[in-house]
Amino acid sequence: MKLGPRASRLLLAAWFAACFVFSAITDPIWLAALQIAIALVFWKQAPAAARRTALSAVPLTLFLILASWGWVRFVAHQTPDLRAYAALALRASLIAFTSFAVLARVDLLAALAPWPTLMRLLVIILGQVHALRLLVSESLLGLRSRLPRKPRALDVVRDAGGLTATLLTLASKNARDISDAMRSRGF
Repeated sequence: MKLGPRASRLLLAAWFAACFVFSAITDPIWLAALQIAIALVFWKQAPAAARRTALSAVPLTLFLILASWGWVRFVAHQTPDLRAYAALALRASLIAFTSFAVLARVDLLAALAPWPTLMRLLVIILGQVHALRLLVSESLLGLRSRLPRKPRALDVVRDAGGLTATLLTLASKNARDISDAMRSRGF
């Protein structure tokens, strides 16, 4: 169940402040304890937030950590501090988990209603996210239909140039359409 406008604004403000606090913590034990505490606070949203975090933030964070660790280890010939990398991974997952849990609980449109500029920005962002999701799913379906086998990572990388150009073109067109629609409604 979504919160009301006032409670949504308060929770968004608390989330914003919490992200700054989480960014300042460097001890992995504290970050892990905070992860458990946030999961207990948002126990209803925890399963969905954990799944979204595992699918979006964790793979990217692990890739960046491994690249950084490899760079320091093999190029600079130093052994990196594993606690720093553990804190980085836990911090990223904590912020992502908290963000997904909070956004599942608040009603963004009602919370941002007193600020028309933020509402317009939210509408444009949501429109772009929707357009990009459609493009990714459509391009994957197109790639699957052109190949006799299931597309592999190399196939996706080969098609990334055309996909990127299409993404930029679609994003520009979508932003222009949304802007025209909002302008015609008096915003």
